[in-house]
Amino acid sequence: MNSDKRDISLPLRIYNCWHSFKMNREIIEILIKLKEKPSSEKVDHILLLEKVYSKYSSGIKELESITHFYLSGFDDLPAMKEKHLWNEAKFDEIRKDFVNAHGELVQLIDTTLSDLKNIKESNQFEIQLSKEEFLEQVKSGKTIFKDAELDNLDLRNENLSGITFKNCFISTDFRNSDLTNTKFLKSNIKTSDFRNSNLTNALMENVSFEATKFKGAKTKGFIFNDNYCHSVKGIGQTEFNDWIIETE
Repeated sequence: MNSDKRDISLPLRIYNCWHSFKMNREIIEILIKLKEKPSSEKVDHILLLEKVYSKYSSGIKELESITHFYLSGFDDLPAMKEKHLWNEAKFDEIRKDFVNAHGELVQLIDTTLSDLKNIKESNQFEIQLSKEEFLEQVKSGKTIFKDAELDNLDLRNENLSGITFKNCFISTDFRNSDLTNTKFLKSNIKTSDFRNSNLTNALMENVSFEATKFKGAKTKGFIFNDNYCHSVKGIGQTEFNDWIIETE
């Protein structure tokens, strides 16, 4: 009974971790932009602070100090995109206090970035790989990838035989790739494409899969065991042979 409960929760735990990771990455990008000096007019600080406030309101508690900064009198300021609606001198005057306080904002951002970095390091998916990084590691002889994120990678026509993916998030195009003897274990496979790939003697076990295509794949000796889709557990070889193999 305990084993069943653990298996049922696996896709949810993977999704929650992935969602948190993606959210943190988006926030980090916003915060880095906010460090740009207002005088450069390259960044719409007020618009970005509105986004920070929105994310704080949605439950990202690490953004509390920056949100309080924003609400301390700067939430009524016009955004840079509205500058053309103002007299330029008046626009600059009304934003003067914000410009002078930008150094304080930068300090708050640096502290928040440190907090978010600690959260990221505690996440289940710790390694985000680009196509170039991934293929370089494969060519160097690495065959086991754990806790990795392969997001929106184009790995068509690649030789990836004998590789093991364990506890990974995979959203990748594998069309026409050689995946013989490759193992996908306890991973989240979402919007991936295995069409016309070679899955001979490959294994997918305890994975959560969604919106993934297999039409035309070579599957001699391929094992599809105890997987999940939309929280439905126990999807195995019979389901794969009956209908999953035809998804396109």
